[in-house]
Amino acid sequence: MHLLRRHGRDKERRPKDDGNAVEIEERQYHGKERSNNTTRAMDSTENLLRMIWELVVWPLILENDRTYFTVVEYRVKMAEFCAVYEIQPLKLSGLLIAMVAKGLLTKRGNTYSIHSRHMPYMQNKISLGYGLVVKEVYAME
Repeated sequence: MHLLRRHGRDKERRPKDDGNAVEIEERQYHGKERSNNTTRAMDSTENLLRMIWELVVWPLILENDRTYFTVVEYRVKMAEFCAVYEIQPLKLSGLLIAMVAKGLLTKRGNTYSIHSRHMPYMQNKISLGYGLVVKEVYAME
């Protein structure tokens, strides 16, 4: 009985000499690195969504005084935005679709319209931040 306990303890404490410990540590490190990169990408996308909503989409809605805008109007406004802030349009290419996927906008043909909960803000010409937009949409669910 004394021998079984002693051998059990030695196995737990003794590191393996065949190099597997290094491989395991490398896998764990790279796994953490991948998750950090994923988190950074998600944060970056959220920041870009916030910027596009507050500087392009909502001002476009207020300027037109309509609950919708066309793709052509959006492209013109995005071209102005990219020229002013010196951002490549390719970086911002999928953000309008991301807003549709989140439920902030709905697409019908060549027009995008705002959520029905945002219409009172548009009618009163209130500046509507991205945080409140998301909160209003997800408050319904």
